[in-house]
Amino acid sequence: MSNSTVSKRSYGVDLASYQSTSVSYTGAKFAIVKLTQGTDYLNPKAAAQIKSAKANGLLVGGYFYANHGNSVSRARSEAKYAVAKAKAFGIPEGSYLADDFEQGSGNSVNGGVQANTDAIMAALQVIKEGGYQPLVYSGSFVLRNHLSIARIVKTFGTCLWVASYKVSGRQDYADFNYFPSMDGVVIWQFADNYRGLNADGNISLIDLKIDSDNHPVKSAEKATQSLSQHPAVRWNIGAVAVVSNSKGAFVYTDSKLTKPESDQLKKPGTVWQVFGIKDGAIQVGKNQWFDGRAVYVKANPIAYNDQKHAIAKIVFDHTHALDAPKPDAKKVYLLKLGSKIEIQGRVGRFLRIKEKHNGKTVYVTGNRAYIVL
Repeated sequence: MSNSTVSKRSYGVDLASYQSTSVSYTGAKFAIVKLTQGTDYLNPKAAAQIKSAKANGLLVGGYFYANHGNSVSRARSEAKYAVAKAKAFGIPEGSYLADDFEQGSGNSVNGGVQANTDAIMAALQVIKEGGYQPLVYSGSFVLRNHLSIARIVKTFGTCLWVASYKVSGRQDYADFNYFPSMDGVVIWQFADNYRGLNADGNISLIDLKIDSDNHPVKSAEKATQSLSQHPAVRWNIGAVAVVSNSKGAFVYTDSKLTKPESDQLKKPGTVWQVFGIKDGAIQVGKNQWFDGRAVYVKANPIAYNDQKHAIAKIVFDHTHALDAPKPDAKKVYLLKLGSKIEIQGRVGRFLRIKEKHNGKTVYVTGNRAYIVL
């Protein structure tokens, strides 16, 4: 029977179709199995490798090899495909699932730091909403130079799986004199030939465990789910946390999560403004913190970048689009209550709308519409 917890500084392997379907490696306590690549490849050995790893008592996770580059839409599609196969192959919900972001084999890391990071974060959000603990895997150079790991860790907490080798070839043990020091690391892949067994060698930097609370809201709460998956916020709210634990979540009085504010759980699907993130704890008030594993965080892109796109919903009757980003605009156009509009950017507190009237771009006052995340 597979383990559900592995202590830090434990060894593990990651596997693809190149390795055997018999998963038994000396000293290994966990195995991370390649599931998919892009949206049309399946590791033909994945199901058997996962079954064998479980039978040998290993904690099991999965990964998909990215072909999405800096495309948010492809990242979401590839992550959804991997999540579906993780469930089909028997990886328990709450296990680790990684986006393997490397150069080559159909993937490019050269699409720009911000765009790459947007794509990775989209994939990680799909993984989290699919019920798994998200990781991003790459070499230390790519993580440092082609991604904003600060942004990723700020949103998803400790979630990096970093590859960096002291030497190429056989290594039996991790030499921490060569650890590529960076924040947010869950697993260090230190060798490409663990103990001469022709599998990558890894070591955990934290306790690894299947988080049984990290799953989507169940069918009994579908009404709440439909709202919580798409929370609406004002344009100037940077991020929200949605309670995803089906039993609810405690609010704690400090970031170390030592004392609940009360014995009352906050309901699944409730939405909270995020004021900060520290060591995986989500700040939602002056002395109010959620355990990051009990919520998922959605960022509002337009609050940080006035050129970002977003979708807004008209929530006030008698809301008008304006022909200029100023309250005394000469022309106005009525917008239908409840309608959704594509926002192409922001000018101060005015949202710039994709729709055009008489050949002119129009605007809506930010406090008259809500951004749908």
